[in-house]
Amino acid sequence: MTSANASTDFPIPSDLEGFWQWDKMHCPRPQTTLTQDIFNSAISTGFSAAMDEFACPVGLLYKNINTYAYFALVPQELGGETIEQRVERYKATLGTILPNMGTLWADEWLPSILPALESSMTRDYAALTDQQLISTLEQMYQDFLARYVVHGKINFAIASAGLFVDFYNEQMNPEDQTEAYEALQGFPTISLAAGRAMWGLGRAVNRSTGLTQLFERHQPDQLLIELETTVEGRNFLEAFKDYLDEYGWRSEAFELADPSWREDPTMPLNAIQGYMRLDDGENPENKYQQAIKRREELLAKARQALSSQPEKLEQFNQLYLQAEPFATITEDHNFYIDQRGNTVMRLPILEMGRRLAKSGSIAEKNDIFHLTCNEIRSGFSGTEHQTLVSERKGEMEKWSKIVPVPVIGEPPHHEGEEDPLGAGFAKFFGVPPEPSRDPDIIQGLGASPGTVQGTAKVVRTLNEASKLEKGDIMVCEMTMPPWTPLFSIAGAVVADTGGPLSHCAIVSREYKMPCVVGTVVGTAVISDGMTLTVDGAKGIVRIDSRG
Repeated sequence: MTSANASTDFPIPSDLEGFWQWDKMHCPRPQTTLTQDIFNSAISTGFSAAMDEFACPVGLLYKNINTYAYFALVPQELGGETIEQRVERYKATLGTILPNMGTLWADEWLPSILPALESSMTRDYAALTDQQLISTLEQMYQDFLARYVVHGKINFAIASAGLFVDFYNEQMNPEDQTEAYEALQGFPTISLAAGRAMWGLGRAVNRSTGLTQLFERHQPDQLLIELETTVEGRNFLEAFKDYLDEYGWRSEAFELADPSWREDPTMPLNAIQGYMRLDDGENPENKYQQAIKRREELLAKARQALSSQPEKLEQFNQLYLQAEPFATITEDHNFYIDQRGNTVMRLPILEMGRRLAKSGSIAEKNDIFHLTCNEIRSGFSGTEHQTLVSERKGEMEKWSKIVPVPVIGEPPHHEGEEDPLGAGFAKFFGVPPEPSRDPDIIQGLGASPGTVQGTAKVVRTLNEASKLEKGDIMVCEMTMPPWTPLFSIAGAVVADTGGPLSHCAIVSREYKMPCVVGTVVGTAVISDGMTLTVDGAKGIVRIDSRG
């Protein structure tokens, strides 16, 4: 790929104002038209509605520029308030909301979105008439939007985590700046549960000579066929299907055109093949228990240090109680909203694609992802879209060869107190450090402590996961919860994006492995076969050998 120049290779709309950032963490590749139409509008409307409900002075806007997703924080309508009044109301609202985030998520927000998810997963879309199918997609978009309102609310858990981290660092002044984040680890999440379940499938294969031989001899696509030929294989497939029914409503990024694991199970089969090569000591449960122990040690140490200062100890305890649900909310919301919630949208869309392809409006069912919702409706009225689809595919191909500019415009300068949500976002998305002048050093952000040397494997998509072997350094653009199984195989992680509160950082700490995030250039500079030393506390990646 070619790095973009904003004035030539990556033209910026002349009317674009403000400060925009490429959301490489969630949308690392060009977006299809339908993803732009559904996802970008829902996240903009949903997040901004939630932020406005909490009196936040700004909202969030997603915009597609040259097929890539960018976001900006934009001022909210004040509705007659002065900005000073809005800020005071915002502070008061946060004082009420932040201490109750865990309860609100578990008892109110999550239950509010589950019924629509369940009905979307089980509906018979093929039995619907064309008009019913169109109406169903319209209703499901409203459900999709409602989920992103909830998502906008739980984003404030990032603020709680950030406030605790800042207080911990101020009071404890740790030499290792990842300590405070380790104090937030070791809590149950669905990502960890999915990892344990997959580990169990891998151990089941290891216990069977017949299954082991099949997994060693065949690639995942052929493996599905071979497993059907034996009783033992069919029994395994039943257990695997149960796994996919529970955890397979996921794909690797925020793109509606990407098939889920339930549709394309080659990736989880790939991960099971990786798990087979691990010994019993690599059980994710062992790493989880180590994470709990480390958390408890750090908390006990901090409380002992503050025991002679009752007011500060009380503040520490209150901030910790407020931040404690962070990891669970962060991982579990992704499972329900960003993974399952996005994947169910594919069900009516693919049925529409089958019908439009049959009528000749588009050439094949997946072409529907290159249309807007309005164009899909017109397709059912007889409009032919094959030329339009071809043009849009060409645009995506063109821009896929260009690395977008990371930011557009100048970052705003804020006077007065820092917004805790903004400060939390900085820890989530990361603020890239100054690049190293040494060509053999890549500077990032320390996310999970430890130092490891290993062989680099650049994994840009889950389709490339099969090349990862035990102890390799996984170099990636970003990770999402579906990537979690790879953390049992890799020896360390180096990511282009993210900060110490990102998914990649959270899971690395849970798996007790070094992690450096926010390198910006990791996947561009590092290539397969290089020998790297990763210092996850200092945020340094050293290239020891270029292979």
